[in-house]
Amino acid sequence: MSEWPGSWPVDIGAVEPISLPLVRSGAGFGIYALDMMGQTAWNEFAATALKDKLAGFDFDILLTAEAKAIGLAQELANSLGHSEYVVLRKSLKLYMPNPVSVAVQSITTTSLQHFYLGQDKLELLKGKKVCILDDVLSTGGTLRAMLQMAERIDCQVIVIAVVLTEEVAWQEFEGVPVVSLDHIPLPAMSEQYSPAEAS
Repeated sequence: MSEWPGSWPVDIGAVEPISLPLVRSGAGFGIYALDMMGQTAWNEFAATALKDKLAGFDFDILLTAEAKAIGLAQELANSLGHSEYVVLRKSLKLYMPNPVSVAVQSITTTSLQHFYLGQDKLELLKGKKVCILDDVLSTGGTLRAMLQMAERIDCQVIVIAVVLTEEVAWQEFEGVPVVSLDHIPLPAMSEQYSPAEAS
């Protein structure tokens, strides 16, 4: 396989494409890393582009997960005129009454984690039509946990919105439509690579 380039350009709705750096673990596992935390302009551009792609979907509220997509959720909720959105937390807090939890395994985290939702936030979602929002959809470990939580609390996931798909250019995930802004390869898993793909 050809050597992977040190960065990969993606279109997230900004004026110019942005370049994602290739990062590797000590074992050689590699990803093109999208880190939108603290990136005000990126979140604004991506929220605007995703809002356009979500125009045909009827949903009541956004559901995201701690922590990288929180800024994006804030921007998208504002642009949609939503007064609230819900964040699945990765640790329990004193102000989370009667929490429910699901296990989650992400490719960027070595250990098993859990998502937690307090009863007050659960009530915001119960019986609602939901758009799940995340930064990257890759192997689907995080998303499966989010769908499992949605099923437990009896809300209907209408659409999944992500900035990027990774490795698989997902159009739907477990029967739910997926909208995205761009696609990136996963160097750790891809068996074939053509340098033309990065141009």
